[in-house]
Amino acid sequence: MALAAALVCAGCSPPGAGKAAPDGSHIAITDPVTTDQVADLGDVTLRMWADQAEKPLITSVLPAFEKKYPNVKVDITYKSFDDLIATVVNAASGSNPPDLFQGNIGYAVDGALVKAKLVRPLDDVAAAYGWITGTGASTLAPARWNGSGTAFGRGNLYGMSPISEVQGIYYNKGLLKELGLRPPQSIADLKKALPVVERAGKQPIMLGNSDQYAATHIFSDLAATEQEPASIRDWIGGKEGTTFVTKGNEKAADIMAEWARKGYFGSGYDGLSNEDAVTRFAKGSGAFFVGGSWNGATLDPEKFGFGPLTTGGAGATASPWHIAASSDVTPAAVAFLAALRTPQSGQEILDTGRLPVVTDGVKGSNSLQSQTLDALKRTIAAGTQVGYYDWTATDMLDVMGGKLQEVMAGRTSSADFVKAVQSSWNKARRTP
Repeated sequence: MALAAALVCAGCSPPGAGKAAPDGSHIAITDPVTTDQVADLGDVTLRMWADQAEKPLITSVLPAFEKKYPNVKVDITYKSFDDLIATVVNAASGSNPPDLFQGNIGYAVDGALVKAKLVRPLDDVAAAYGWITGTGASTLAPARWNGSGTAFGRGNLYGMSPISEVQGIYYNKGLLKELGLRPPQSIADLKKALPVVERAGKQPIMLGNSDQYAATHIFSDLAATEQEPASIRDWIGGKEGTTFVTKGNEKAADIMAEWARKGYFGSGYDGLSNEDAVTRFAKGSGAFFVGGSWNGATLDPEKFGFGPLTTGGAGATASPWHIAASSDVTPAAVAFLAALRTPQSGQEILDTGRLPVVTDGVKGSNSLQSQTLDALKRTIAAGTQVGYYDWTATDMLDVMGGKLQEVMAGRTSSADFVKAVQSSWNKARRTP
């Protein structure tokens, strides 16, 4: 039966689902979804769109889900990330949208979905399952939006991701031991180590910046130590009255220019891709590599270690999952979301090379994995993941990445850099 139609009359909510929301837009979930509630839907199909990177996780979760809910047939369409974000808004606004699908944090996708009221608020679901106060509660922030889809980080919750990311510094254990250096635990430690490595004739930081985002990640860690991380998060989320033109951001840009001038990034980094830089680092070039948890899969845990430089740097959750506002199988969609956010799925996520939002009972299989997981736990507990700068505007990566390259080459001042970035932010919001 069509669940939405069953709610036309008062008191027709299926068992355990709660009542229809006051605006009639969706079923209010007051408790975790039960098997009886899903069974009451009859034989139904749960249509899903997902990034193809999610296939290992979904494949691991699906058998238990289908066994628990035998009346639900799961129909999954996997797409490349680029194809997904290019087509999902149109699909969600079409005549036959998927019930459960991934979006992408930022205005082009999630903002558009919220603005057009194509996705269901999930505040009630998060409350029913304990996500608001439980492990990983702070990771929900990027999926919170105001009603007009013009600012995120606060407001109603429209999505949930079981995948998280953390940024920090990878280090070459053997080289540091050879030079008598300890693994850096902060930006201050790194600043002390860089000249030691350089004087030894080794490259201090391996950087590949042809894609323009790798340097912005290093900048973000520096910026987070020069000002309150919360102010960065507010600016990224589009909070009115915030600005990128701060002394902290100028100082961070000045440090990037200084490190480039002193040769700490080596030469030719603007012509090297981040992927190639990781490959070179894995082969022993460079003492340090500043990057994200996604870079660790190709590194030998016997030779490399990982640690956070700050609890307020880049890093956040992966693409959120959304429930279509028009879905008539909402309980089944909610049940699948819940299956993605458990300690069991968390271990599965870690075992397949990524980091889970739910870390309770999750254990790494080697030292590098354990270090990365520990860094994530501390960052999530502190609630200081600020997200990524390119979330703020569709052209932000080009503007910030390009201008930062100019700063590092000595062609642009830090003052002009922060003004250019803020101008892009203003333009995206059509403010003077």
